[in-house]
Amino acid sequence: MAGQDFYQVVSTGRMLHAKKPESVTRAVAELFSIPEAQARRLLLKGWVIKDRLSSAQAVEYRTGLHKIGLRVEVCPAGKFDNQRLIAKIKVAQRRKAKAIQKERSKNTAAVDGATESLSPAMKNIDSRRSKASIRPKTSTKTEPLFSDIKTPVTSMGWRALLGLLPALVIPAVFICAVTLCLYGAGLALWQIPAAVWQGELSGGIVFAGLGGATFCIFLLLLLAFPYFYFPRDARARSAEISLEHPESKDVFALFEQLSSATGLPKIHTIIIRPDARVFSMPRFSEVMRQELPLHLGLASVASLDGRGTLALVARGLGIYQGKLNGLLAWLVLDGVRRLEQMQWALENERSVLSSTGEPGLLKPLHQILVTCGHFLLPLIERLENLHRAVTRGSAQYLESRADLWAADLIGSAAFAEFAENWHRLVHADLVVAETSREAAAVGQCFENIPAAVAWTGENLDEETRKAIELAMGPASDPWDISEAADLQRIEAVQQRSLSARMQREICLRTLFADFPRLARDISVISCAPDCQVVENRRLLCASREAEEAQQVLAVYFNRLPPLTLLPLRRPASPEMQAMGLQASIDWLRGKLIELRELREQRESRRTQMVTVQLGAALIRAKVRIQPQDYLLTSVNLATAQEVAAVKRSEFEEVEQQLQHIYAVFYQRLCLAVVAMPARERQQARTLLSHLAAYDVLASHLERLAGYSVSLTLFAHRLSQDLAERELVQKYLALSARELDATFATVESSELLKAQGLDSALCIKAKREPLQQLPQRHQEALAVVGTADARCKYASAVIMEHYQIQLAALLQCCLRREEQLELSPLRLLQAV
Repeated sequence: MAGQDFYQVVSTGRMLHAKKPESVTRAVAELFSIPEAQARRLLLKGWVIKDRLSSAQAVEYRTGLHKIGLRVEVCPAGKFDNQRLIAKIKVAQRRKAKAIQKERSKNTAAVDGATESLSPAMKNIDSRRSKASIRPKTSTKTEPLFSDIKTPVTSMGWRALLGLLPALVIPAVFICAVTLCLYGAGLALWQIPAAVWQGELSGGIVFAGLGGATFCIFLLLLLAFPYFYFPRDARARSAEISLEHPESKDVFALFEQLSSATGLPKIHTIIIRPDARVFSMPRFSEVMRQELPLHLGLASVASLDGRGTLALVARGLGIYQGKLNGLLAWLVLDGVRRLEQMQWALENERSVLSSTGEPGLLKPLHQILVTCGHFLLPLIERLENLHRAVTRGSAQYLESRADLWAADLIGSAAFAEFAENWHRLVHADLVVAETSREAAAVGQCFENIPAAVAWTGENLDEETRKAIELAMGPASDPWDISEAADLQRIEAVQQRSLSARMQREICLRTLFADFPRLARDISVISCAPDCQVVENRRLLCASREAEEAQQVLAVYFNRLPPLTLLPLRRPASPEMQAMGLQASIDWLRGKLIELRELREQRESRRTQMVTVQLGAALIRAKVRIQPQDYLLTSVNLATAQEVAAVKRSEFEEVEQQLQHIYAVFYQRLCLAVVAMPARERQQARTLLSHLAAYDVLASHLERLAGYSVSLTLFAHRLSQDLAERELVQKYLALSARELDATFATVESSELLKAQGLDSALCIKAKREPLQQLPQRHQEALAVVGTADARCKYASAVIMEHYQIQLAALLQCCLRREEQLELSPLRLLQAV
């Protein structure tokens, strides 16, 4: 991120930690002090939340928004624009209004027609019945699945020919590089026999010839060979297995029938995967033979009806339909794939000598290739941008043809609904993938990923559905063959008015020999070896008790519950202690705005404090840093330590003010307990003793939060050469030690064990031995992310159990306050 001055924080439209959009909307409204109606906009994909931020400010905003459950990205300033998004949303709303008006007019016409024809129809009922009674019984004939209408997707050979020349630009660059390297190596080697022929052979000529040839071969291995020969399966992808023909012959028969009826390429191999993507990634020879492999995501089969899944299949095959169009698609799409794979290989210390990262005997040469490869990353990125610039028209042409092939099956009229279901499927797939990554960090995985995606898609709330519909506005990436259709693509398909080729519905799940078993098997294969398979509901469903507790806390604390444990002590001031129950509530009512501001300041001050502390630690470790990235003005250690001390004092001051206000909340609680009848009072005091058992965890929660922020910052700023290795390893050890201490504290408390906290921690944040930081950058990032996730999970589990106990006590207090007819703590109006 160095070299850029300003950044913007952009919403991805997705929630973290399986949080509901309603709760995230409320949290966003509180965070930015805006009405909830306005906060819903921030949940739109592509919405710019904050613009023109410094690097540190952008990281601070991202950390804060991730904590409340909204997934955001940091992009260079100016990349996204809210005005364009609003314009597309208005287009979507107008399109929906027209569709509703058209549907209403159709329904009105249908009702009028039915009314007019009602009397003649009644007269003909008896005659039809009599004819049916004397009609001989015949065997019913199944209606064919596909009609034999002419394919409306015409092949424009001239358009494909025009696109071939720009698509060949990047391959030509690498072909020229190969030619020059081979020519240079041959020319260098030719110097030796030429010198022998002329009788001028010497050691210098031999050395120069061999040295020049070696240099040319080195350039060939560094730049040209990775583009042409780097293995496709070198980059880690979702688990995939080939579907055996005997086990699912009906599936193969259906796809063969699809190819025969439509003229689409034939499918020679079906590769199943657990996610929702349906696509084909053929080789050149397969495109020319028009026999393609199909990558079939079982989540799409589990989530969509047969028409929808077949439409995705037709779309994946239609991109490569016809040899000329197939060649164009192969050049356009495969070119991007090759360049992206080269970037990934260079970033993750791979080379043509070792695509797996284990070079063996050629390790010295592999290390040289990897080191030099880091300097080529900007060049590869520019080549990819050039390829996208010259092939944009062809990519959009291929994208529109693929959409038409999907519409050929289901009809233009049904394409809008299909696109909405497709967007929901993509959203559900992303949610499950995010949940799966978080679960893998603590050694868990889904029992059945396709079923998890289907369940998530079916249980989307209305707010999320509306957000997904509005997110259809931004234009899709034409090089991403799995990206759902946007509004422009939907409108283009509807203008063609294609009839549906499919004449009846079909269920693809029933065509597999045993679809549930196949879905479970592929889910298990996708799991890491050390992960435990758990039921889907344990990873997807939040505890009902936890949800009910959140509602009680929202009422009692006026949507401003304590960020950590509630301090179980009354205010120190005698004047404050002298206040009665109603006076305490009235005092708190006047502090609500200040409380909201202090809560926001606490989180931002913590992030600033930890950022500066990390900067000082890196300076102490003699690691080169950009001081502005760590809220510093220079790389002077003394100055950094002074700033760190200032930031700590600011954080402690805010924390002290928060504790003072929440101490009055505790006083309110105690006064309500005292006012209860004897029996209820005894129950409340028992609950209060359960709360007090959590006080021993307060310091652990504070340290875990600090380590989590530190590890998050490391993950975002870890250098490629891992220069900060020792410091990162130190923080990994500190976080692991703190987790062990937290486990030990819980296990030593009978009250906490009786509440099931020890078993919950073992399940969601299980103990693991300290890991050494790997040598490779990507693997090091994974280790840091795992440690961060374990800290977050441990804190979340403790707070969930604590809030359930606290809510049970506060519910009794609220009931007593209502009985006493006290003036409640009114909900704070958004300003």
